[in-house]
Amino acid sequence: MEQAQLVGLAGAAAAALIAEMAKDSWASMRDLAARFFRHGGQEEEERQLARLDADQAQAATLDQAALRERWNRRLLTLVEDFPEAAEDLAAMARRKPEEPHSGVNQTAENNTGSVIQIGRDNSGSLNTERR
Repeated sequence: MEQAQLVGLAGAAAAALIAEMAKDSWASMRDLAARFFRHGGQEEEERQLARLDADQAQAATLDQAALRERWNRRLLTLVEDFPEAAEDLAAMARRKPEEPHSGVNQTAENNTGSVIQIGRDNSGSLNTERR
């Protein structure tokens, strides 16, 4: 992969990584980052995840541009040292921070019998009157 492509991927991956820090989907992004850092060996993975966790815990108080630049450099350095990590970097870069995360919405209205709803975001009412 060309250097310009790697720089673009690292920038996109860093932006996605930082954007996900404050979201419920952080765990899945962290898993992608762990897989990426694993290319550098277990010690490198643990070291980078410790840094990532510390930044995630303070994300609300840190300068977002500086944070993106820091992770951009780290991601780019690792992928330059381990070119086989480019596919995992691309997976991180494909995460679109502006995409809303899907959820489940269920509604039960005007019912005369039993209603069972399973999942998050349940709403609705159960009418048990005989008509």
